Amino acid sequence: MLSSNLNKKINFNLKEFIKKEITFLKIFSFYFLMFFPTIIMSQEVNEDSIFFFQQLKNLIDQNQFATAHFLLDDRMKKEGMKPILICWMVDNGLKHFFRHENYDIFFLKDADLSPEKNESDSLKSIKIARLRHPQRLLNWVISQFPNNSWAFKLLGDYYDIQLQDFSNIDFIDIEKIKDLETKIFEYYDQAEKLGFRSPDLFNWLGDYYLKLNRLDLAKKYYLKNISKEIPNALSYFRLAEICYRKKQYTQAYLNATRSINFFEPADVYLKYEAIRLAALALKALGDVDKFVECLQECIEILPDVQEAYIDLAQYYQANKDTIEAEKVLKAMLLNNPYDLKGYRAVEHYIEQEHRYVFGDSLFNEMSLKFENWDEVMANIYWSKGNLAFIQNKIEAARKFWEISRNYMRRYLPEDSQYIKQVGDLSRKAKNK
Repeated sequence: MLSSNLNKKINFNLKEFIKKEITFLKIFSFYFLMFFPTIIMSQEVNEDSIFFFQQLKNLIDQNQFATAHFLLDDRMKKEGMKPILICWMVDNGLKHFFRHENYDIFFLKDADLSPEKNESDSLKSIKIARLRHPQRLLNWVISQFPNNSWAFKLLGDYYDIQLQDFSNIDFIDIEKIKDLETKIFEYYDQAEKLGFRSPDLFNWLGDYYLKLNRLDLAKKYYLKNISKEIPNALSYFRLAEICYRKKQYTQAYLNATRSINFFEPADVYLKYEAIRLAALALKALGDVDKFVECLQECIEILPDVQEAYIDLAQYYQANKDTIEAEKVLKAMLLNNPYDLKGYRAVEHYIEQEHRYVFGDSLFNEMSLKFENWDEVMANIYWSKGNLAFIQNKIEAARKFWEISRNYMRRYLPEDSQYIKQVGDLSRKAKNK
């Protein structure tokens, strides 16, 4: 019996090994046919090439990104500037760089595979590689091989890195953002037309059309990702968003719950958004018990994210349950006293329900708990000023806003938009 089980296990492992090797060869052949068809026409793919790309893949899987770069560089010195080698080099560089200089030089390093070494020895042994001028390399590939879809895709990736960097800057240059989005779209669109297929490409194009509210076009790209053997969680989530916008609430709920099953453990924020969207769909379908249950699950997953609290408080407010509404709003600001959206939601609730006593009590409690956090104190006094102004207590409002600005000056530059915004409120109150 034991021997039989062992044979089954060996046969199973052998099948899995063969399956993995066949999958690799399929991927390898796919890349050759798609990205560098001239190799196929000029010569057969030999065992040396298969071994080389398997070695390259293994290095990247082991986070040996600098060594992979050097391997590609040596190969190009021997065989010349072949498009598939250039594309692999740029792909490795753009995906795995740890810093860059003006998007001209991208730095790569190997992961330390010897944790027993002391820190100084580890630093000495780390390999550093430089990917130089990826844009030039890709433009050269396109000029020589205009049907190379991978090069177009990588140029889109190159500009997408810049877009992500610009999107994280406080003072966004709208024209620069639009210019980058246009470039990315042109390169990704051309890559797709030339036959490039990848989940991130389809998701980006879907998101591009979703932002333009061209829902049917966006849906087309997301559907490309979920018709495969391994469904794409983000595409399911985006399809849920589209269905929700179209008031197709049952389908929105189904797609949202499907996405939850496929997200990685690290995708906790996306999972939160998917559960919240499922909750909103359930509410629209009239299942309020599950709606509340899903929102409470969101709060358990990420207690410092405000959206689910706001949804839940609005539900309780609509049902005239001020006790539960205030309990939720209080928990929201005690768990996250930094994001302004929560303060505005509390102010809106207090104004609508005339619950100014609740506001005073909440902000007094918060002032005691967060008295050493300048940002929190600034937010508290900003809201106190807003609420005083609503009650036509103009002088009190002005004083609260001035206190808020004084706290802001401790952690923000003088030209901050927030300092200016609160200052404008104070000046208007003074002139009223």
